[in-house]
Amino acid sequence: MFTMVNSRVAVIDDDRMVREMLELGLSREGYDVQTAADGVAALDLVRRFDPEVIVLDIMMPKIDGITLLPKLREISQAPILMLTAKGGTEDKVQSLSSGADDYLVKPFVFEELIARIQAKLRRPQLIEEHVLRWRDVAMNPQTREVWRGKDAVELTQREFDLLQVFMREPRRVFSKDHLLEIVWGHDFEGGPNIVETYISYLRAKIDRPGERGSFLRTVRGVGYGLSQQS
Repeated sequence: MFTMVNSRVAVIDDDRMVREMLELGLSREGYDVQTAADGVAALDLVRRFDPEVIVLDIMMPKIDGITLLPKLREISQAPILMLTAKGGTEDKVQSLSSGADDYLVKPFVFEELIARIQAKLRRPQLIEEHVLRWRDVAMNPQTREVWRGKDAVELTQREFDLLQVFMREPRRVFSKDHLLEIVWGHDFEGGPNIVETYISYLRAKIDRPGERGSFLRTVRGVGYGLSQQS
């Protein structure tokens, strides 16, 4: 069996037996494995360990895997393989649309888990290295493509340029004047209200119906930035 020696794998599961089984099995295959039992510990682990693949259980107390997904996406670009005890289509679709790369239904065959991890580690990284991520939105500045989960988002040139400003500094709040200068340039003859218009265009294309809050937040008296939470 082909082994990616010393590749880092984070296993996040509240079931101690599953964690120990995967840690032992993956370590024997040559992987560097660390585990976490809940969402808070998982965020700390991913920041510290910087895994190349994340194996994440869906059904966990406090913070379930689906809720944890966008939080992990804020701090890691590693492929995420979901473990689910449910084989239903809805559970799988929700995992993939929330930012997961793959899923495996419990109980699973260990050899299949290994094969899926290896597939994720072998995938080309040339494009992925340039991808900007925040929550479940991904942007590739080189190909000028944008995705919300697994869904492609079609943007105009100006919409893309505006979103790219936010994605490159996701925790920063930009004033209208600053955005106008960056995206439209010094020679633009219109006023800063054009920024508000394009913010509404982006929200219409990126936000999902019925979703609480917008991907783009308004900070009264200051400007615009990316929302910290879904």
